[in-house]
Amino acid sequence: MKVKRKTLFAREDLANRLSVIAKQHGYSLYNLVNEILELAIRAEDEGINLRKIFEESRILKSAKREGFILGLENLWYDISELAYEKARDEAIKRWYEAGVWLAKRYATAGTEKPFEAFKRSLEVYTWNVPELKIIEEGNNVSIRMISPRFTESYTILYSAFLEGALKILGYEISEREVSTGMIRLKAVRKEGDVEE
Repeated sequence: MKVKRKTLFAREDLANRLSVIAKQHGYSLYNLVNEILELAIRAEDEGINLRKIFEESRILKSAKREGFILGLENLWYDISELAYEKARDEAIKRWYEAGVWLAKRYATAGTEKPFEAFKRSLEVYTWNVPELKIIEEGNNVSIRMISPRFTESYTILYSAFLEGALKILGYEISEREVSTGMIRLKAVRKEGDVEE
């Protein structure tokens, strides 16, 4: 059965770039365009947002490059619980330092808006958290995180992580409410902006 062809219009710069990509991968431009269209249609049929997938993929690739790993959620909670029970102050310090380290990656990487980059990463990395709201209004930031699976110790440790990151991103905690499964932080931008 012969398939009819139809003319599509695209910006010249995009068509030229696709042509180069097709040659690099041994495709004809026709075959590459059809493969792209088939994938876009499949994504639409499955309710997948291609732009969101691309952004999340980019962040996960970056996370892998920066030394993050995926692990079983319940194991992570159990290990955090053991660390908290055996060396509470040291565990809190380490989580705080981890937040500092991560925020420094954004603050020193030449990112135009380090807080926005941190926020996007946090939203992607915390897919196990049913409720995460991060709101930036002027010089104020509020973070609300709720998860019924968080243990008391994990909630305290995660709060320390967030506080470390906020400090490096130029914020000072003005309100803190932390209880099992719930973190609510409010912070105000300090003079001098982002720390180096």
